[in-house]
Amino acid sequence: MSNRLLESIEPKEVFRYFEDLTRIPRCSGKEENVVAYLISFAEQHGFDWWKDEKLNIVIKKPATKGYESRPTIILQAHTDMVCEKDKETVHDFDTDPIKIEIEEDRIIAKETTLGADDGIGVALALALLADKDAKHPNVELICTSDEERGLVGAEHFDMATMEGDVLINLDANEEGKFVVGCAGGPVVRIEIPLERTTIVPNGMTALNISIRGLTGGHSGEDIHRGRVNSNKLMVRTLVSLNHELNYMLGDISGGIHYNAIPRETEAVIFVNAQEKQKVIETVLSYRTTYKNEYRVTEPDMEITVQECLDGSDNLLSDLSKKRLLDFLYLCYSGIVRMDAEIAGAVESSVNLGTIHLEKETAVIQMMTRSSLESAYREMYNQIAYLAECVGGTVHIMSDCPEWEYNPSSEVKKVFHKVYQEMFGKAPEFFILHAGLECGVFAKKTNRPMDMIAAGPTSKNLHMPGEHLSISSVQNFWRFFKEVVKHI
Repeated sequence: MSNRLLESIEPKEVFRYFEDLTRIPRCSGKEENVVAYLISFAEQHGFDWWKDEKLNIVIKKPATKGYESRPTIILQAHTDMVCEKDKETVHDFDTDPIKIEIEEDRIIAKETTLGADDGIGVALALALLADKDAKHPNVELICTSDEERGLVGAEHFDMATMEGDVLINLDANEEGKFVVGCAGGPVVRIEIPLERTTIVPNGMTALNISIRGLTGGHSGEDIHRGRVNSNKLMVRTLVSLNHELNYMLGDISGGIHYNAIPRETEAVIFVNAQEKQKVIETVLSYRTTYKNEYRVTEPDMEITVQECLDGSDNLLSDLSKKRLLDFLYLCYSGIVRMDAEIAGAVESSVNLGTIHLEKETAVIQMMTRSSLESAYREMYNQIAYLAECVGGTVHIMSDCPEWEYNPSSEVKKVFHKVYQEMFGKAPEFFILHAGLECGVFAKKTNRPMDMIAAGPTSKNLHMPGEHLSISSVQNFWRFFKEVVKHI
């Protein structure tokens, strides 16, 4: 692979593997090429490996001399990435490498996601296995597939094939802050039946309303930052318009992934041609209101309304319009409750991730999260009840278990001691308001697993502009090599 941008940056091996991964298409569910890359890596270094039918792959490296009697360490990262881009960006995630740039201390993809989640975790693990000078006990590396769509690979992985009782997940994204527990919850698919009509009154004009330029972000880790959900903002607009005048709804679509805060939503409405200008002025007045409300968190918000061409056979009946808007308006999206014990931590939240209208069905995807199983079950029950009220049905797409905090964790003590000695300050430990595969692994094994999640700093996950801190990778790499020597 030529024309390498990162080849002179230390640690060279880590960034070499990371840059390789940016050049390998690996959207969720399409990990064949990255798995082939990992197999080639294992065979090149003479490591034992195997993969299962879900494209999870395990690579094993024996302990270095003098560390044979220490506990086996399981390293774990996931091979897939969230593939999201700006709407106007021309990029084929099935074939095109990620376009990366260096800005001061950051490696960034400006128009797409970068894939640092979790490409940097995979790169760090490969660099450790390839490092002939690194000291460590027996290492088992699990690279799981399809994590971003609901921990699918981990759910199908056979933990009985692993020997280690200590697991280091490399999917955390803030250097010096280590995860010791995480939220769980189901991903819910809602289907609301639609009736279409081809009987459109004469003199109707189609208008496209577009909300773009929002910040978006990770639906768990960024849910507390006050960012606007474009789907909810569009529904607010449509319901407000409904109070002003009569219109027919042709379409509404927004969001790309249920686990990302949606940044863009569009709707097509049909209005009397004589009221077209009034509608435009009304929507623009809403824009002024929204931009004032969210002037801090959404400085780049764009809301446009303009005439468009649309077929007259694509309109919802009045009843279907009401049922759909009732559900979307009344369903909650955002923080449900803060943690009562941990200051500043989110306990429970919901994300209205995607809306898509098919010919006869509105398909909506929502993600629930909580560190309490009882809380996310209640959120699911509320979604299901509301869907039933509008004639819809619900289906659990995936169900991520929570990872319960273990206050007696020995690996946590090791991480604390080594970090304190290396950097002269204590690290932070916290419960993540997002799903990690640790919860699945804990559920799938009949023996105690001592687990922790760690990684260098990366920001803007699941959205264009995702970036990775170079200095943080450098700090974490030194720490990572040192900590595995002390487990």
